[in-house]
Amino acid sequence: MGSRGTSKISARKISKAIFQTMVEKAGDGIFVYQGDRFFYVNPAFEKILGYRAGELENMSWRDVVHPDSLKMVEDRYASRIRGEDAPSRYEVTFVTRRSQNRIISLSPSVIVLGGEPATLNIARDITERKQMEEYLTSYNEFLNGLIENSSDAIVASDLQGNAIIFNKAAEEITGYSAKEMLSRRINIDDFMGQGERTRILNLLDQGTAEKPYRLVAEETTLYIKGGTLIPISLSASYVYQGGKPIAGISIFRDLRPMKEVQERLRASEEKYRILVENAKDGIFVYQDHFFKYTNPKFRELLGYSSEELSSMGFRNLVRPELADLIEARYDKRIRGEAVPEEYEIALRAKNGTWRAFEISPSIIRYEKRPATQNVIRDITQKRIQQKALRASETKYRTTVEHTGTAIMLLEENRIVSLVNRQFERLTGYSREEVEGRIPFTEIVHPDDVERMVTYHRARREGKKNIPSEYEFRIVTKAGAVRDAFLTIGLIPGTRQSIVSVMDITEKKNMERELEQTRKMAALGEMSAHVAHEVRNPLQKIKTGMELLRISQPLDEKQQRILEGVTSGIDTLEKFVTQILEWTRSGKINLKVYSISNIIEGLLFNRADQCANQCIEVEVSFDTSHDSILVDGTQIRQLIENLIDNAIDAMPSGGKLSISTSHVPGYVFKSKTREYVSDVMEIRVDDTGCGMVEDDLQRIFQPFFTRKARGTGLGLALVQKIVDMHHGEIEVSSRAGEGSRFVIRIPVDQASVNQTAAGKREDFS
Repeated sequence: MGSRGTSKISARKISKAIFQTMVEKAGDGIFVYQGDRFFYVNPAFEKILGYRAGELENMSWRDVVHPDSLKMVEDRYASRIRGEDAPSRYEVTFVTRRSQNRIISLSPSVIVLGGEPATLNIARDITERKQMEEYLTSYNEFLNGLIENSSDAIVASDLQGNAIIFNKAAEEITGYSAKEMLSRRINIDDFMGQGERTRILNLLDQGTAEKPYRLVAEETTLYIKGGTLIPISLSASYVYQGGKPIAGISIFRDLRPMKEVQERLRASEEKYRILVENAKDGIFVYQDHFFKYTNPKFRELLGYSSEELSSMGFRNLVRPELADLIEARYDKRIRGEAVPEEYEIALRAKNGTWRAFEISPSIIRYEKRPATQNVIRDITQKRIQQKALRASETKYRTTVEHTGTAIMLLEENRIVSLVNRQFERLTGYSREEVEGRIPFTEIVHPDDVERMVTYHRARREGKKNIPSEYEFRIVTKAGAVRDAFLTIGLIPGTRQSIVSVMDITEKKNMERELEQTRKMAALGEMSAHVAHEVRNPLQKIKTGMELLRISQPLDEKQQRILEGVTSGIDTLEKFVTQILEWTRSGKINLKVYSISNIIEGLLFNRADQCANQCIEVEVSFDTSHDSILVDGTQIRQLIENLIDNAIDAMPSGGKLSISTSHVPGYVFKSKTREYVSDVMEIRVDDTGCGMVEDDLQRIFQPFFTRKARGTGLGLALVQKIVDMHHGEIEVSSRAGEGSRFVIRIPVDQASVNQTAAGKREDFS
């Protein structure tokens, strides 16, 4: 008997040990709650909340349960202890040690502990799952909003022709409601002409999952409710899964308006003129590779006058590599050969910008000879938007990722919940740093924040006249400020905003540079006028002073006064000369010069001054590449100004270093062009007073100087001479340490001139 009793006790100990090990090693949190405190917690529950077991055993529901869940937890605990019915599982929001909210699925049961009731609770952290469910719900609403608000009809159907998606535009075009279509009472076959759907499916069957066949903008017909057959422009493709097609996506547009316009245009010349002149789309007649007629909208879109366009053709407006293709397409159409009935094209406006158009040509007779009549629609923005409506959720995301503008989705609390790659490129932030983490105000310039927050709030309050397009400034991750143009709108049925952001920094910079150029042109004209008016009287004064000096003897005081006046006249005469040099035309007289001879001649003339100021001069020339094709007068003036500035910066002595070197294959880059050339590099270094950062930004501005007797035109003239030679100038300086000027002049000026004349910006 004693032996059997001992065996039972050992078995109970083993079972208890096994149970304790299972609880301690469990992946789910397990805790015992009794009275008004945690009696026991396992390691997994400690990890969930971030508290140690010793801390939790002195805490109650009130210490770790979110206020929104507290009353429910306390009530259900009390009901369960009293033996009343309570849910066997429910969700509770706990607050961790770090004040983070965690959603826990709680499964309690009543046990007896020390003769008193308690609850044994199994806690599973489902926070990530809940967040994913909310994200998927939000994302689906976003996609549904895009589909529902498309101006084109979007229909998805299974392979048996049963509708899966049927948006508002499809309802408006066909007359059928989405409810009718999704109920499967009506099949897609009922829309199409006899055999048309079979024909289209046969075309799509030619593709594969790896290389799908896409039907793009094909003109066909469908029956609307009531039996009327209407023309449409149809694009279609399969959706694949597991390498097999599972559904079809169709996007179509009602062509009746365009067909009606074409019919009216053929009816009579008078009606044609009235309609075309007031059309919202661009319309033109093309004959013999010239624009014979253009309506006001077409001229407005491109910025040309009717007279200018009459001497132009597609070859003047399309990309050079496409000119032959477009013109050949016109010839084939005139001959009656098969060519696309509708296609997209990029045209360059008079201001140099490129715009995308959808063009629909048809053959007409104009002045008794064949021509094409073309309806053209600006789809620059629309093309981007349509890409987001042509496929499943994955394809929508891909479209957003590859659009040409930065796109983000804003929540009501201003948090950015979705961005695309263009946004990453524009701002420098990664998707992981932005999505769900920061409000959009963190990337907005402080001066624009209040205005944009006001718009954000007012848009959700339903207020009218809130701009959907406006400019603002973005602050990138690197701290750079970029000018941007924003387009924004609420997604119907949600509190979210879809935002498109276009970087217009370069456009703004060009506008500012143009305005600065105009100002400088006016300043130069005025300065030249003043200089011409001053120069002649100045020469007479100088001659008079010289006559005064030699006409009679002067005492020492009179001599000093006369020398002071003469010095002032010389300074003023130098100033006038610099003004005239600065305002002279940009033409240069190119000849071959030895750069070392120019520099040595200038240094020889200043040898005494350098010696008096204790300035050490050091030169180093690349004698194997000493000759260069330049305007010698201008280059001499450039180097002279740099040497004089260096000497002026070292009144108490220092070191002046001048060197030349040959740099092969140097890449010149500017905002408008890029070219490669061997260059002559001239370096002028001094150990003088140097410059502060603020002054470095302004040293090439005319009339800016820190010298007591400076004109402020020396470096402005240097910059102009460098530009005239298609070169570049680089400056580095630190206050108290000295300055370095590096001049790079292309060796082959003739070739660079041709590059500058022939280079044009391309549209991308």
